[in-house]
Amino acid sequence: MLPPQHAAKSFAKIYEQTPRFFLKDWPVIFKLIWELHCWFDRFANTKGYNTPGTLWYHREQTHHWEGIDEAVRIFTCKYGLKFMIIIEQEAKQHVLDDFGEIPSKSHVTRYYLRQKRGW
Repeated sequence: MLPPQHAAKSFAKIYEQTPRFFLKDWPVIFKLIWELHCWFDRFANTKGYNTPGTLWYHREQTHHWEGIDEAVRIFTCKYGLKFMIIIEQEAKQHVLDDFGEIPSKSHVTRYYLRQKRGW
């Protein structure tokens, strides 16, 4: 999924779960969610990552538990503790949407991606 698709799904879910919070903090949530999904996919389609043998490689960088923890740390520092739960939920959902599960960093290897995901 591309960042715009991840973000649209996120906005709908956050609004459904917490409409007052969502409406009150809409400008911040919009920016946060967009940046979070772009952060996860920041290596996609960049030089060295967009050839047939490396299409999946960008996911090795952040699509695992350690990447989720890093995202929570970075974006909580930037946006504050008030948004920590949303950041964590959306980071997990991003990885789940792309992988179907959340692996550890040690499992996100070429072997893992080729054998379990067929990439």
